[in-house]
Amino acid sequence: MRELRNESSARTPRVLASSPGGQPPRPPLGVTFRVGSLSPRERNPRMDALASVSDIRKALAGYAVPDTRRGVMLFLLDLALFLAGIATVLFAPGWGLQVLGSLVAGLKGATLSTIGHDAAHNSFTRSRRLNTLIAVVSLLPGLFNYKLWVYNHHAIHHASTNGKHRDAYTPLSKEEYDALSPLGKLRERFFRAPSLLLFGPYFILERWWSDKFFPRRHMPAQVQRAAWPYFGLLVGLLVSYSALLLCAPLYSSQTTSLRALFLGLILPFFVLHSVFSLSVYLMHTHPRVPWFKGRPDINGDGRQELVTVHLNLPRWSSALMHNVFNHAAHHVHPAIPCYRLREAQTKLNEMLGPYAVSVPFSLALVRDIQRRCKLYDYENHRWIDFEGRPTTEVLALSVRREQLTS
Repeated sequence: MRELRNESSARTPRVLASSPGGQPPRPPLGVTFRVGSLSPRERNPRMDALASVSDIRKALAGYAVPDTRRGVMLFLLDLALFLAGIATVLFAPGWGLQVLGSLVAGLKGATLSTIGHDAAHNSFTRSRRLNTLIAVVSLLPGLFNYKLWVYNHHAIHHASTNGKHRDAYTPLSKEEYDALSPLGKLRERFFRAPSLLLFGPYFILERWWSDKFFPRRHMPAQVQRAAWPYFGLLVGLLVSYSALLLCAPLYSSQTTSLRALFLGLILPFFVLHSVFSLSVYLMHTHPRVPWFKGRPDINGDGRQELVTVHLNLPRWSSALMHNVFNHAAHHVHPAIPCYRLREAQTKLNEMLGPYAVSVPFSLALVRDIQRRCKLYDYENHRWIDFEGRPTTEVLALSVRREQLTS
């Protein structure tokens, strides 16, 4: 940690390649390329002193207190709103209200997934059995396999955040991209294109179908065995619920079979995964967030609070999303329930100071991230475009030190 404290007093090196027009690339939102004289913060290293991992976890431990009553109320409210959306699809008069009900079901399905995420961490209530029940039920609207969720999220994502493994939006290197077939390159460009409509297709194809619905051969044998019963549960639910929707004209005069199937299942599923995918993307993709070839050094450049983004939302909208974008605090201490994350994130930001990757949410931010974060230069730790041109400054502190001394 001594090196991490000292690094802040050094200049950021001139590492950016020029754009084709001879001009340096425009800094991304929330990032300043410092190539001139030292800033006041850089002249005073103590301003950038970074607290140790253990000190930060101790400071946040006081927020890791589940409240069973509060958790159950949040779960029941979200479940009721989700079911109300489906009921609106089936019984409300006219397309307008039915589409609105479908969108509400999709959005509440996404927030239910957040509740399922917390419950799977055993942080939502004080009861382990109740947490498991809430997790399984909350993950059903997204057709997430509970056991595969736990395996992918706990054993892989949290254990090696932003490492080079199967995860959402893990960036390719330029060499990996160049080695793809023309179709593979087109696929990569398609999913990295600056469009909000592509988050859903990406997550459904690349994450849900590949890793979160039924067991795959690359998974450990014990995980496969544990996941098959939950796959059976999802198939049974999908078949019975689809049949219920197709029979809608038998019990509702306000819809048809195909309309009920589309608005009651397909559209909410797409909205849920679109919102979920966008959230996951923004949590770990940013011009100030590094990625790593192997398992990151969780006490160095790969510290959880340095590779996770805090998206600052107004209190009311953050509450509607169950504070999901206060994500850095969750990665530092996964036992903190979502209803205490905002306060924990505030404390974390105070401790991190300038090291906190905390930015206000906006559509302009999303577009800027999508435009800059295409491929990743794992050697120099910076984002690059598909032609290999740098779009951000060097990110990892250790790489900056090496360049300064070379």
